[in-house]
Amino acid sequence: MKSVKMIGVEFYGRNGASLIQPFQSLEKVKFMEMAEWEEWVPSASGGEYGPDFPRLQELILTNCPKLSRSLPCHLPCLKKLTVSGCEVLHDEGANTTTTRSLDYRSLEELEIEGGCQKGLLSLLVEIGNSVDIQCLPNRNCLQRLILWNCPTLSSFPKDGLPTTLTTLYIKNCKRLEFLPDEMLAKLTSLESLWIENSCDSLRNFPVSIFPKLKKLDIRGCENLESLSFIEGVNENLSHLRELFIDDCPNLMCFQCQGGWPTPNLNEFTVGECKNFKSLPEGIHNLTALRLLQVDDLPNLESFAEGGLPPNIRDLCTRSCERLRAPVVKYWGLEGLVSLKSFIIGGSILETLLKEHLLPTTLHTLVISGCDSILVLPGEGEGLRHLTSLQLLQIDACENLQFLPGEGLQHLTSLQELHITSCHSIQFLPEEGLPLSLSLLSIRNCSTLEKRYQNKTGKKWAKISHIPCIKINDQVIII
Repeated sequence: MKSVKMIGVEFYGRNGASLIQPFQSLEKVKFMEMAEWEEWVPSASGGEYGPDFPRLQELILTNCPKLSRSLPCHLPCLKKLTVSGCEVLHDEGANTTTTRSLDYRSLEELEIEGGCQKGLLSLLVEIGNSVDIQCLPNRNCLQRLILWNCPTLSSFPKDGLPTTLTTLYIKNCKRLEFLPDEMLAKLTSLESLWIENSCDSLRNFPVSIFPKLKKLDIRGCENLESLSFIEGVNENLSHLRELFIDDCPNLMCFQCQGGWPTPNLNEFTVGECKNFKSLPEGIHNLTALRLLQVDDLPNLESFAEGGLPPNIRDLCTRSCERLRAPVVKYWGLEGLVSLKSFIIGGSILETLLKEHLLPTTLHTLVISGCDSILVLPGEGEGLRHLTSLQLLQIDACENLQFLPGEGLQHLTSLQELHITSCHSIQFLPEEGLPLSLSLLSIRNCSTLEKRYQNKTGKKWAKISHIPCIKINDQVIII
């Protein structure tokens, strides 16, 4: 309704003079794309007969850029308020009811996107694209606080954050000073913490200060140097399930005394940290760990000297140039009967395949970024014992020239073969591919694409038994 400038008293019936409480059953209101809408006037009764919207649970305002008056004052049942693309919504003077007097006592979720609405900060749960705030108000009832794209935000409230907080999400707030340890220690209910491209002053992060933390995700913190597990403070982080650290170029280590204090950790990732040197000892004691990713750590020389976690299901290790072949013999890979998926890259691949160090129970194998390998070892000797393998992906192996035809023939359970960004491979194996294959995918492999795109000749006959063949975006159903 592009011409509507005001929603007035007539919205409530009888020019607002009705003695009947309006909208007694309404639970959801959504205003969208109201380009000229400026003002939302309350009913003439002024609440004499009860609130204008006594049962409203959800209010959504989307792309109403000129709306500059207050929202309805008294919404006793409101649970969710979403404000998106309403750039000028703010307090406008003494005659306008300010958002500071709003009675939204049942509000559970507030989303603000596409501009800083100063009058709504007192109800803060989420701030989006805020460009002109420097200090946040404190709210004693907050459970979920999300801050993103706030380049001028520099501080939290002086008295810290509410102790009721369970989720804290910070993204693209580089100037924001992280809370001191004594204030962090009061966040005893915090369960999920995400810091991305923010808090440039953060050097050391005290993980063990949060007794109920379940998920910690830190990305793009360029000055972070260490994560510490402080002795004597919540040493046993039994609640922590997920730990994700990525793109922190100055991170060097985890400071742990006596091994990992995270007995129930399920997922652990550390990647793109060019100065990271070592993991704490005793990773094999993490019996609850199911996913482990060690990715793009050029200075990591070793880990898992005592073996990998016994119940791990998904493992990724690539772009760790200093990892040497002798190290992998101590991982005990062949004994990991729960391991189903393995992403591997780097010079240790040849050792794993030649010496049959991969478990026979493996379902998915991704070989990625192995530029030094011309031929997979021993014409497939390292592959032929993987009789449970269902998916094989060869990705970004620029110098790989041949696939081991004989070895692939032994993979009688193989269902999918993906070859991506391998420009040196000119032919698929002369011996053909396994009869069990249901999908062959070739992407960004210029020579292979030209050779098989015509769907004719002896070369095509070698793969014509495969029900589905994908060459880049072309799908061929046989």
